[in-house]
Amino acid sequence: MKKIIEQYNADNNIIYFECCDRDIYKIETLLKQGFLSIFLFEKGNGSHRIGAEEYPIRKRQVHVVLPSQIHSLKFTEPTLFHLLVISKGICKEILGSIQIPRIVYQKYPIVSISKETFELLIRECRDIEFEMLEHSCVMQYIIYSKTKIILQTISREIRKTSGDLQVYDQHPVLFMFLVLIRKHFKEERSVSFYAGHLGITANYLNVLCKKHLKKTASVVIDLAIIPMIKEEIISSDDLLVNIAYDYSFQNYVHFSRYFKKYVGLSPTAYRKQL
Repeated sequence: MKKIIEQYNADNNIIYFECCDRDIYKIETLLKQGFLSIFLFEKGNGSHRIGAEEYPIRKRQVHVVLPSQIHSLKFTEPTLFHLLVISKGICKEILGSIQIPRIVYQKYPIVSISKETFELLIRECRDIEFEMLEHSCVMQYIIYSKTKIILQTISREIRKTSGDLQVYDQHPVLFMFLVLIRKHFKEERSVSFYAGHLGITANYLNVLCKKHLKKTASVVIDLAIIPMIKEEIISSDDLLVNIAYDYSFQNYVHFSRYFKKYVGLSPTAYRKQL
C-alpha cells in the first residue's frame, strides 16, 4: 500500500486501491490532498462525512467526493471498500465528459446500486489496477477510458434515483439555469440576472421553476448556493466576514440572516458546531 501511494504521488493521475477499514490511516494523506475520490463500499458499516453532511455507509454504495470537499470516515465494523482516486489535473476533463454538472454530485454524493452494476464497476477498477503496471501512452488512454465508463455508470445510477435530474433533462432551460448558478454563484443571486442570460423573462423562469421544481427561482438559487457556503465555512479558516464579502453580501449581518434562514444557525454557530 505504501509503495502504491508513493507511486501515485510521483506520476499517476488515476489509481485504484482495494482497502479495508484498517488501511484508512495509510490513505489519509490522499484523502486530504483534494483529489476526486470514488468510494465503492462492498461491505461494512459506519459513517462518511462529506462536506457538512454525514451519510451512513452501507454495502454496494458509491460515494463521490469532489476535489474541494472535506470528508472523513468512521467505521463501526470490519469494512471492505474500493477507492478510485483521480488527480486534479484531469478531474475537470473527465467530469466534463459526463454531462452532469458538478453541483449535482454535491447534492447527490451517495447512490446505492444493484449487485450486477456494482460487480461491473469493480471489474473496471481492477482492470485499471492491472493496467497501471504498464507505463505507456496506450495504457494511459485505456485507463482514462475505463475511468470515464465508471463515472458514466455512476451518473446513470444517480439519474435513476434523483427526480431533479429527470426534470432538468426534460427542460434544457432549467438545466442551463443550474449550470449558470454554478458559474456565477459567488457574484449573483438575482433571478433577473439568470433569466437575462437564458434569454427569457424573470417571470417565465419563475413559472418554470414553480411548475417543474415546486420552488420559486429565487429559492432554487439559494438552495444551490447554501451548500457551497456551508462547505466553505467548515473547510476554510478564513474570517466569516471575508466569506460574506467573497459571496458579494453587503455586510456580515445580511450574510448571517441569509444563512440562518436556510440552515437554522448563524454562520458562527454552524462553524463552532462542526
